[in-house]
Amino acid sequence: MNLRSSLACTSSDIARWGLRSVLKRQGGVLPGRIAMKINPKLLSDLAGLVDRSVVITGTNGKTTTSNLIADAVAASGATVVCNRAGNNMEPGVVGALLEARSGLKRAGDKRVGVFECDELYTVRVLPKLKPTYFVLLNLFRDQLDRYGEIDHTQEVIAHALELSPATTLIYNADDPLCASIAARVPNASIAFGIDGATNTESDRISDSRFCSQCNAPLEYDYVQYGQLGAYHCPSCGWGRPALVRRVTNVELTCNGYGFDLNFGPDTDAPATHIATRYNGLYMVYNVAAAFFAARELGVDAAHLQPTLDAYVPAGGRMGRWNIAGRTVEANLAKNPVGFDRQIQSIKTAGGRLCAFFLNDNSADGHDVSWIYDVDFERIADTPGLIAFAGGTRAHDMQVRLKYAGIDAAIISNIEQAIGAVADEAADVTFYAVANYTAFPPLVKELDGLKGADASSVASHSVTRADGSAVPTDIAPVELSRPLRIVYLYPDALNLYGDGGNVIALERRCAWRGIPVRVDEVRMGEMLDLTDADIVMMGGGSDRDQLAVAHELLTQKDKVAAYVEDGGSLLAICGSYQLLGRSYYMGEDRIEGLGVIAAETVRGSNRLIGNVAVKTDLAPEPFVGFENHGGRTLLDADATPLGTSIVTGTGNNGDDGFEGLIYKGVIGTYLHGPALSKNPELADWLIEHALERRGDAQANALLPLKPLDDTYEHAAHDAAMKLLP
Repeated sequence: MNLRSSLACTSSDIARWGLRSVLKRQGGVLPGRIAMKINPKLLSDLAGLVDRSVVITGTNGKTTTSNLIADAVAASGATVVCNRAGNNMEPGVVGALLEARSGLKRAGDKRVGVFECDELYTVRVLPKLKPTYFVLLNLFRDQLDRYGEIDHTQEVIAHALELSPATTLIYNADDPLCASIAARVPNASIAFGIDGATNTESDRISDSRFCSQCNAPLEYDYVQYGQLGAYHCPSCGWGRPALVRRVTNVELTCNGYGFDLNFGPDTDAPATHIATRYNGLYMVYNVAAAFFAARELGVDAAHLQPTLDAYVPAGGRMGRWNIAGRTVEANLAKNPVGFDRQIQSIKTAGGRLCAFFLNDNSADGHDVSWIYDVDFERIADTPGLIAFAGGTRAHDMQVRLKYAGIDAAIISNIEQAIGAVADEAADVTFYAVANYTAFPPLVKELDGLKGADASSVASHSVTRADGSAVPTDIAPVELSRPLRIVYLYPDALNLYGDGGNVIALERRCAWRGIPVRVDEVRMGEMLDLTDADIVMMGGGSDRDQLAVAHELLTQKDKVAAYVEDGGSLLAICGSYQLLGRSYYMGEDRIEGLGVIAAETVRGSNRLIGNVAVKTDLAPEPFVGFENHGGRTLLDADATPLGTSIVTGTGNNGDDGFEGLIYKGVIGTYLHGPALSKNPELADWLIEHALERRGDAQANALLPLKPLDDTYEHAAHDAAMKLLP
C-alpha cells in the first residue's frame, strides 16, 4: 500500500473515532468519503483484503439479500466484511473495508467481502473491487428524476460487468430486464428463478414486457408479479433463459412462504427446503438469491435454514413493536413494486389498520407520481379499514387513497395514528409503510414509544377520517351509453404513474353517477375509437415509446379522425411528442402522428422538477412534475395549454409555454399524475366529451355537478409551495 493509501486509511480511522467517541454517531459513509478524497483509487488497493467477494445490486431487496449472504458465510466459519447498514455507494464499500481491515489482515484464507451496491455505482465499484460474483436481483422503476429510465440503469450495469470480465453474474432470470443484461455481457452467468406459477401475487404493475432483442411485446406463460415470470418473444424467439438454480414447490402457509431451493437445472439436483416467516413473494426471491450466492461461496446447505431463522432485518425493516398494547409492524417501500408488495402483504394478513408515509427528499426522488401505480384498491374493501397518510407529501398520499376508495386522515407522526385507533381490539396489528427517508424517523419514533402508557399515546390521537371524502350515496344518471374512456397502451406508456389520470377520470364520473367504461388497448390490439369519448395516453421509456410509435403509425388515420372530430384526448410527455410531426430518440428522428402542430427536437439536458402552468382553464395554475429531454416547439398558430410559472420549464425551457390545447386535445409534460391535483382539468375533459355527444341526456349533465375537492386542492396548494 503506497503512502497516499496509508494516509487515506489513517484519516479514515481518525474520522471514525471522532464520530463515535466525540459526536456519539455511527461512522456512516463519512470515513470512506474522507479516505477517497485523499486517494480516489483506494478501493482497488483494499480489494486484496478479501479472498472472494460478492456485490449485490437491484432495485429492491439489496440490503436483505446482502445481509443474509453475510450471515450465511459467517456461519460457515469465514471472516466476513459487509456494509450492513446499507451505505451502498463507493464510499460505503470503502468505509466497510477500512473499518474491518485489521481483522481481515489477521484472518486466514477464508476472508469474504459481501457488499450491497447502488445500481448506478456498480460502474465505479466493480472495476476496482473485481468481485468473484455479482448478484442482480431485479430492475424496477425507482426515482426516475435521479436514475432516469430503466434503459439507462441497464446500460450502467452492463458496462460495469464488461469492466470486470472475470466476475460471474448471478441473476434473476424471471426478470427480462435482468436477463437482457446477461445476454449482452461476456461474463459467465448463473440464472435463477421460480420454476412454475405460484398464482399468489400477480398484479397490474410492469416495468417492461417488451423483448430486449427486437422490441416486440413479450408473451408470458405465467407472471409472478411486475414483469417477473416465464416469458418469451413470439417474434424473435428470445425468452427466459434456462434456470440453472431453481425455486420450486412454492407454498404460502399461515406462517409464511415455504419453498425448495434446487442447486442445479435437473429434477434430481440437490435440493434444500426453506421455511420463512414472511408472506411476501418478494422475500422468496431475496432468500433464494442470497442462498444461491452463499452456496457458490462454499456455504454448506445445512447453514441456510438456521441463518434465516436467526436473521434480524437491518434498520427496523420488517420490524415489530408493542406500542400501548398493540403490535405495530413497519416496512420500507421505496418504489411502486416495493410498495405494492407491502400492500399485498397487508391484504394477505387481513390487516385493516394502516398508515402510509410518503417523502419527496432527494434520496426518495422528488416525483411522487408512482404512487398511482400502487394497487391500494386491493385493500379498499377491507371491512373496518382505518387509514392514515403522513410524510412530506401526505396530501398526495391522501388524494391517492381517496381515488382508491379509502378516506385517510393526515398525521404528523405514527403516535397520532396509533392513538386514534386505541378503541380498536388490541389484537389487531397496525401496519406502517414508509418510503426511503420517511422510514428511519418512523423506526426512531416507534423505538421511543416502547413502554409508553396507552392513555398517553391516546392523548396524541388525531380525528379519524369519517369516510365522507369518498362519495357513496350516488344517484345514477341516464346516458344513452356509458362514457367510454380509452386508455392507450398501458403496457407501454405508464412510466410516470400516468394511469392515475384514467383512475381520476373514471372516479370523477362515477362519483357523479355518470356511467363510465374504461377500455384498455394494449400492444397488438386493434384500435377502435368510433365511440370513444375520452382517450388517454401516457409517457414511456424510449424503447417502449418507439414500439408504440410503430404500432400507431399504421393506424394514425383513426387518431387523426378522432382528433378532428373534437374528441377529448389527454397526452402526457412521450405521447404528447408522438402526436406531433416528429421527435428524436438519441440521434434518430422518429416520425410522429402529425395530428397537432408541433415537433420535438433534442435538448442538451433534461428538464426535471416541480412546475406550474397558468392557464385559462382554471382560476389556479395547474401543477405537476416534468421530466423530459426533448424540446417541443409549437407552430406559430398553435395554442399552448398555458404559460410556465417557473422560468426555464415547460415545452422547451425557452419560450415560456407549456403544453398544447387543440379542439379536445390536451398535450402536456405534467406528471403527478396531471389530473389528481388539477381536478378542473379532469372535469374539462369530461365536460368536453359530454358536449361532443350533444344529445339531451349528455347536455342535462352540464355543467358538471360540483364535487368536494378539499383533498385535491390541499395537495395542489402543497405542490405550489414546492416550486423553486
